[in-house]
Amino acid sequence: MNIHKLFLASLALTLGWAGNAFAQNEVDALRYTRLGITGSARIQSIGGAQSALGADISTISSNPAGLGMFRRSEFSISPGLQFSNTQTKVGGFTQATDQNAVSIPHAGIVLSSRKNDEGADWRGASLGISFTRLNNFNQRLSYSNTAAEDQLTIVEYFAEQANQNGRTLQSLDDEFANGFTTIEGLAYGAYLLDVVEDENGNEIVVPLYREGQVLEREDIRRRGSQNQFDIGVGTSYKDRLYLGASLGIVSTNFTQESVYRESETSTNTAFTDLELRDEFTTRGAGINLKVGAIFRPIDALRFGLTLQTPTAYTFTDTYQRALYTSYDDKPTDSAIELPGEFTYSLVTPFRASVGAAGFIGKYGFITADVEFVNYSNIKFSESEDDFASTSDYFNDVNSRISNTYKSAVNYKIGAEGRVDVFRVRAGYAHTGDPYKNASFDGGINSFTAGAGIRLKNYSADLAYVRSVGNSRYSPFVLQNGDQPVIDIEEKQSTVMLTFGYNF
Repeated sequence: MNIHKLFLASLALTLGWAGNAFAQNEVDALRYTRLGITGSARIQSIGGAQSALGADISTISSNPAGLGMFRRSEFSISPGLQFSNTQTKVGGFTQATDQNAVSIPHAGIVLSSRKNDEGADWRGASLGISFTRLNNFNQRLSYSNTAAEDQLTIVEYFAEQANQNGRTLQSLDDEFANGFTTIEGLAYGAYLLDVVEDENGNEIVVPLYREGQVLEREDIRRRGSQNQFDIGVGTSYKDRLYLGASLGIVSTNFTQESVYRESETSTNTAFTDLELRDEFTTRGAGINLKVGAIFRPIDALRFGLTLQTPTAYTFTDTYQRALYTSYDDKPTDSAIELPGEFTYSLVTPFRASVGAAGFIGKYGFITADVEFVNYSNIKFSESEDDFASTSDYFNDVNSRISNTYKSAVNYKIGAEGRVDVFRVRAGYAHTGDPYKNASFDGGINSFTAGAGIRLKNYSADLAYVRSVGNSRYSPFVLQNGDQPVIDIEEKQSTVMLTFGYNF
């Protein structure tokens, strides 16, 4: 299959329109694996580059070796405000939608037991606990498109799904009588499909209407977040080598509500419009382990290394769809899917990052990180309690993941300048393109800036992060590849404050 078409198919699948109860796919896999800029305001304002820095509470979830640099205990909390703007373009139409959210991107505490005996080789240890928001899923997008007279629409997609799945009049009638469980069953129940015989006597499913131009519209709202709780320890050897490890527990919740509409302009058919409502919620938890080291050969130079194991998740999806149709000559018809629930597992790839930091005396520093992650190694698997038939489904999904994604390199660079107790910061981060052969650049560019003040027992930092990324989306995918393709540009701005207290 053409990779571009495969990518569009995966985007359609994320709405749960796969024709069966399973909506887990390569889009879900990337959603929970691709991470944004994280950490305290200080760290986010330098592009998130912190592998070699240490001595910031954010280090618990990035490179726990940095815990070994703490000389005093510390607590911090970071409230933030996020502004998202999503712009869609299709068929000459452009629409923009905004979504704002208040959150706490980061909070944590470090308890240090630093030894006063500087002559000792091992200088004590620090214990840290932190909360980090890995992803904010809040987003709204809308688009409108006019399908030409010879262009197929979602009703033809329903018919294609029915024929691909070998549906017969008897099987559709059985679903009509016993409860809807498939997208083609919903279309049949809303009187959008019929079953006829070809010249060989074989049953085929056909759409019941299509004439003139069709207006296609969709509104999508996404909510939720991905958060990680870390508990870590770090120690120092002669203040030259710092070692640490942390255990991460990830919690995820994601809800998507979409309303897709089609209306026909022709007066020669009784059909006027349809509305497909789709809602699903995913909740899950995962666990990973991170180990790290920071080496300081001289006071002005540091090198960092972090290795993170794959995150093993268990997810539970709940979902339901409903289809409504309107005609000139009768009341609205409706078909509502039976509510469903499905549990499955996901394992994300191994991650490795290296970093370096150079200090210019007491005037500041420059730091940079490089992270490697292979998105093609993401794997789904069925729950032990589910039917063995799901193995074939997940084998197909995992094959699409390996064919769609590739390894990517993420890099970050930042700097801090110091004047007395004041700090100014700036940074840049690039999240690498995860797609093998997509016809657009799927990378994300982030520009950051900030300022802060450091007192004896208190600190305050302000950060601003501006991220821009592009993607494409199709609500459904047809065999002839004639589906609508929506270009999406998402701009996200985050403002956050970090308040710290040393004790």
